[in-house]
Amino acid sequence: MEDQEKKIKAIVYPNTKSPRLFKNKFLEFLTKTHPIIIIVMYTIVSYFLVSYYRQSTGASIGNTAGLFLIGLFSWTLGEYLLHRFLYHKIGDASYDSGIHYLFHGIHHEYPNDISRTVLPPVPSLIIAAILFSLFYLAMGIYAFVVGPGFLIGYSLYMYLHYMVHKRKPLKKWDFWWRHHNIHHFQQHDRAFGVSSSLWDHVFGTMPEKGRKTVDIIMKRKNKEN
Repeated sequence: MEDQEKKIKAIVYPNTKSPRLFKNKFLEFLTKTHPIIIIVMYTIVSYFLVSYYRQSTGASIGNTAGLFLIGLFSWTLGEYLLHRFLYHKIGDASYDSGIHYLFHGIHHEYPNDISRTVLPPVPSLIIAAILFSLFYLAMGIYAFVVGPGFLIGYSLYMYLHYMVHKRKPLKKWDFWWRHHNIHHFQQHDRAFGVSSSLWDHVFGTMPEKGRKTVDIIMKRKNKEN
């Protein structure tokens, strides 16, 4: 009965492209991207950062690889925290207004518009710059190799998220599809991990079988919209 009282209604347009966010064509262009652009962008950035680290410190390949893997793993936690506390409102995990809608709500409302499954380069770079600055303050020169690991982890996550919404599930590897679809269509306050469910286990946000906190209303947009 408690779950029933908390249940909310959410309108979803499953096979419709999302509406314009800005009247200005250039600003609107900046709101959409393809994951390959993100992957190439951060691969190049990571290459130069790691090269600078090795030239500055003379670190071995083993040392560099170890720190890179730490950064790669740390992304799984970053992914969880960003999704849970930035993309969704902290109190009720909603996403229907303000920055939450711009960053993530529009994706929930138009989940199969693949042009909006990936955070565009400009806001992505701003967030990356802020996080790198924090890494540098915390660990100094090591940020130049831990940071790239984090960025590549982010890039892989972006591509996986894109594939989950673009492709049908792989028969033997459908966990990502099942876990993420629960977040979209059954329990908005659970299953925040996309590339890994590790932190959902750690922080107690794994989906509960048979639980549903949202009623999805599927709609098609009218031609005039």
